[in-house]
Amino acid sequence: MSKLLRKNWFCYALIGLFTLLLWGRTVGFDFVWDDQFLIVKNTHIRSLRNIPEIFTSLLPQSADVAPSYRPTRTAFYALLYAIDGHDRARPWIFHLSNVLWHAGAAMLLFSVALLLWQRLMGEATFAGRIAALLAALGFVADPVVSEAVCWVKCLDDLIGTVFVLASLRALLLWNGGKGRFMAALFFYLVAAFSKESAAPFAAVVFVVFLGFHKFSWQRSALLTVPFVAVGLYYIAWRQGVLGQAEECPPLSGSYGQTLIDMFPVVAKYLRLLWGIPPFIVDYNYMVGAPHHHFFSVAVLTGVLLILAFAATAAWLWRFENWRMVSFGIWWIALFLLPVSNLVPMMQYMAERFLYLPLVGFLLALAQLGLNLPRRGLAGAGAGVLIALWAACSMERMGVWHDEVELFVQTSLAHPESWRPRENAIVSIFALPQISPFFRLDPDTHQLMALNPPREADAAAMLNTLTGAHNIFPNEHRFTAALGVAYAQRGQMSNAVTWLELAAHQKTNDVSCWIDLASAYARLTNWTAARAALESALRVSPTNRLVQERLRELKSN
Repeated sequence: MSKLLRKNWFCYALIGLFTLLLWGRTVGFDFVWDDQFLIVKNTHIRSLRNIPEIFTSLLPQSADVAPSYRPTRTAFYALLYAIDGHDRARPWIFHLSNVLWHAGAAMLLFSVALLLWQRLMGEATFAGRIAALLAALGFVADPVVSEAVCWVKCLDDLIGTVFVLASLRALLLWNGGKGRFMAALFFYLVAAFSKESAAPFAAVVFVVFLGFHKFSWQRSALLTVPFVAVGLYYIAWRQGVLGQAEECPPLSGSYGQTLIDMFPVVAKYLRLLWGIPPFIVDYNYMVGAPHHHFFSVAVLTGVLLILAFAATAAWLWRFENWRMVSFGIWWIALFLLPVSNLVPMMQYMAERFLYLPLVGFLLALAQLGLNLPRRGLAGAGAGVLIALWAACSMERMGVWHDEVELFVQTSLAHPESWRPRENAIVSIFALPQISPFFRLDPDTHQLMALNPPREADAAAMLNTLTGAHNIFPNEHRFTAALGVAYAQRGQMSNAVTWLELAAHQKTNDVSCWIDLASAYARLTNWTAARAALESALRVSPTNRLVQERLRELKSN
């Protein structure tokens, strides 16, 4: 085995096989959430002829969603669509692509880690090779990558990371010739056009020249200039297409308050890098949370963590056998800058934002393991950690199977996050056993009854609605739908029971009171029907339908 582990091809094969075994079942997953806008409904990806427009226009990559500019990702969507050759985008090929890009990123991490140690120490020892392999396997398995791997939308994070690592690898192999240097510049350009998170790589380049090629400050700065120029070119191009630098107004109302509210994120990100639950697909609830005071415990904790890591990185940089730890810390900090709301983004945090920073975290851990006096014990501990991460990832990835699973499980696990709950309700009403008979208004999300089901379809519809009510017992739209469904079947006693509950769950919904009044009227309970309409009139005094129904009842 030791002979095989000394062969690069064997290590690459091992990384690839581990990735396929761990994440392969995601190929059977469906499109979810933003995939609907970015892929399913995106007509721009249905022809390779649209690729030039993808790079020059905002519409192809952010139609119906918040403005973002990720042209490399969208162009690759077009390529996958063409390869599949089907008239509709099918999820399997997009999910397979994510798995393969993730495997490629892990293989590049292994190669880069070897080269970093070779540059730093003069050679890559067998212990260094094992540490690099463990870092790559840890990258494959860490559950914090589940969002990036399982969600097709996150292809931009995967491509950006692959090309950042490809650029770094070219720089580490560079021996003064023009070819590898130009390749590194090109890879960096592709990475930046994949996602703005890759832009800080220009600063990493300076660190690599200074600390690993061991050039002088002046030469390192001079060699970094072309990368800075590429980064500025990307920023200018992105600004021209977006028409603005920021993707949204400051989340906390003001720029300063938004930055203060970012500090509590530091501790959360540190926990997530270690693969420690809980995980959540939507941190948007933080937007509506009370703002933090600068001297609050959460903010001061974040400030102290940043200062502690910065001081540690600066101190460790002086020692060659600890420089990789310093490099890893700077890597994390630099690649989190674009999502730190220095330029306002769409949210405070997301787990996919850690995909690229995770590289630095694992490089630092690998160096720590090498520096321990008992390397065998450190390697065994790393193996146990990777096994735990893999088990957690296998459990975690299931939530991404389809939209119902994603939003229902997230809503139940994290009731503080309001958006998954509403998305869960929408996704349940979109199920084929319900959507022909009920739908939610696209703008107001109010319940709308369509044609009553046939006897053959009624049982499946009622079973699904009952299950949804059991999951969300306080959701009036499921309760009301059950009441209407039973009314359509002529089971008026059951209908009244459900409609009464719906009306009391959502007392300000006029339609609930109208439906309840109609059910009472069919039971000839005129008094109860009149009382229900009077309740509706109190909610909407000028509602003509309610006024007309009330006049009809009073005449009986």
